[in-house]
Amino acid sequence: MHGKRKLITATSVLLLALLGTTAAVVQAQEKGERLAHSNGRGSLKVGDGQFKITSVIVKLIDDRKAEVTLVSDITIFLTATWSSHGESQQEFDLDMSDSDSRGGFEGTGKLLLGSDGKSVARLTLKGISRATKRPVTANFEGK
Repeated sequence: MHGKRKLITATSVLLLALLGTTAAVVQAQEKGERLAHSNGRGSLKVGDGQFKITSVIVKLIDDRKAEVTLVSDITIFLTATWSSHGESQQEFDLDMSDSDSRGGFEGTGKLLLGSDGKSVARLTLKGISRATKRPVTANFEGK
């Protein structure tokens, strides 16, 4: 009977230590940079031109900045600010209306990460090119 108590106590202590470590890792991931990338299919429309998107890379930086790279026949690099979409840790709203945004794009978008948090499940962007004043839209679905 005494051996069972020691076993139960040791198991309880180990379980609490594992739960505490897991919580600390999750909290550290939420505060650090998140990098997500996916191959997939999508389209980028700039005015009358249309390009196939084959890959997307998104870096969410802890200061609420985001870097978005769209890989297609042409490669587009955008900066944005991000905010959480509701309570979800996988959905983000993107805002590229800041005047110092590289890429000459002004608009908004939505980002949905995969369940692993490291892949892009869906990305949509809508706005206007500052240089040409042409409408720009992008839709991407990750594999």
